[in-house]
Amino acid sequence: MHNGTTEIIASALNACTKEMLVSLIRTAYSPNIKERGDCSTAICDIQGRTLALAANAPAHLGATLRLVPQILKRFPLEKLMPGDIFLANDPYIVGVTHLNDCTVAYPVFVDGAPVAFVVAVAHHSDVGGRVPGSEAGDSTSIFQEGIRIPPIRIFTAGQINNDVVELFLLNSRTPHFGQGDLMAQVASVERGASRLLELYGKYGSDTVTACVDAMLAATEKRVTEKIKKEMKEGVYEAEDWLDEDGISDNPVHLAASVRIQDGQIEVDLSGCDAQIGSGKNIPWPHTLATVYCVLKSFVDPSGPINEGLFRAVSVKAPEGLVVNPIAPAAVSSRNITSMILADVLTIAIGKAFPGRQMAFSGPFQGTILSGRDPRNNVFFIDYENFCGGQGATCINDGMDAVHVHMTNTSNLPVESMELEFPVVVERYELIPDSGGAGEYRGGMGILRDLRMYGEDMTVALRSARQKFPAKGLHGGSPGSLGAFILNPGTPGEMALPSTSSATPLKKGDLLRIMTPGGGGMGKPGQRDKNGIKADLLNGKISEISARQDYG
Repeated sequence: MHNGTTEIIASALNACTKEMLVSLIRTAYSPNIKERGDCSTAICDIQGRTLALAANAPAHLGATLRLVPQILKRFPLEKLMPGDIFLANDPYIVGVTHLNDCTVAYPVFVDGAPVAFVVAVAHHSDVGGRVPGSEAGDSTSIFQEGIRIPPIRIFTAGQINNDVVELFLLNSRTPHFGQGDLMAQVASVERGASRLLELYGKYGSDTVTACVDAMLAATEKRVTEKIKKEMKEGVYEAEDWLDEDGISDNPVHLAASVRIQDGQIEVDLSGCDAQIGSGKNIPWPHTLATVYCVLKSFVDPSGPINEGLFRAVSVKAPEGLVVNPIAPAAVSSRNITSMILADVLTIAIGKAFPGRQMAFSGPFQGTILSGRDPRNNVFFIDYENFCGGQGATCINDGMDAVHVHMTNTSNLPVESMELEFPVVVERYELIPDSGGAGEYRGGMGILRDLRMYGEDMTVALRSARQKFPAKGLHGGSPGSLGAFILNPGTPGEMALPSTSSATPLKKGDLLRIMTPGGGGMGKPGQRDKNGIKADLLNGKISEISARQDYG
């Protein structure tokens, strides 16, 4: 097949997923999708291979790995009909990251036969379970985390199955968000199907099929060639700790051994701790997504996302580990664990790629506020991940106030938060001295103060790096720790736990979120004096830090 045609079809597939993603965000109802962009879109062929993926959240890289085979297991090809649309959300069945990541899939028919599925993944605000928001680090079973949905039809031959949709919405505390977001996903896959049909109509099934095979092979070759050319062969190891296991103060060990040989990368996660009794377990597809994300950031950050990338790496982890739990282990707060795992992988792979090393980073601190909004008497759920600081690199300071690794969603704009929810943002700023000192400084974390004006409010908390800071590399200092503080500066000031499911809040309470900073790179004494002076003038470091850390 001519390379030019393959390039055109590959670009068209990528453009299709991006258009689907824009359609989903522009038509969604909840702030979680229309403002934060916690969603992704994809195209899979009938074999289940990922052909293109527009991933706002890298956590969704594994969302398509099991989807098509599980749909076809329940609905064989000969029983599919044009206009069928499927819904699924179970991580142990279809491979999404947790139950909130509801996935809509639409089979695309050409000449009377299904040739592909277009897919829209979106984090729904609530899918039931024991706590508002359905995500709690201290849940002990997936049965506490919401409704589990295998692939089911929500449309049959173009007709909506209202009873199935009603069942789904009845399990949500925010059905007004759920219904709007679900229909936005339907609009997204319908848009994707129309674009895919245009592509098949222009080039024909035989040409598209041949070009897809060539595209996947080209991506695999591109990645393996970069591994051969740019990475040193060998075995590299790294480790770190998650602060606690969600139900006790026991830390969780995460470790990776990475073998690089002949253009392939083998990742062994056998050194990680056994699965834990909380929602901080990482389901296997999410673990794979973490590996793919880190690998891509090193070898092909601007390249396509398709199965060709996945072929360049193999991942090993026995069942029963925190990175490969066995059902019905809880998994709702898996992303905070995957952030530390991504740091471990970044350090290990970075040893083979010294010019692109990055220090450990400060991951998000997550809150789920819920209660009744007195302005409209409607129950609300405000899901938010507050960004930390990136680890410094070999050539640059770490980025301040940025989502790293597996979370790439936007912070909810202050104006949107205050319009949607009974919360006022009273303070929002970078934290001086939060980035680890070094020749290159770690990125800074943020402080945000939220004043509560709702009724019967609670907050669920999940975090990392409130005990084990983001370490520096090659003499760099660690970043600052994160924290949750209730009513700071008052007689009732109280440090809140790093993980909780339903801490009550009163009207007028102030919740302070402090996110961790990234680690520094290189010895602080080697930092450029002009950089120190600029940091001091810009309030990024204090005079005390300028003297003590940088001399």
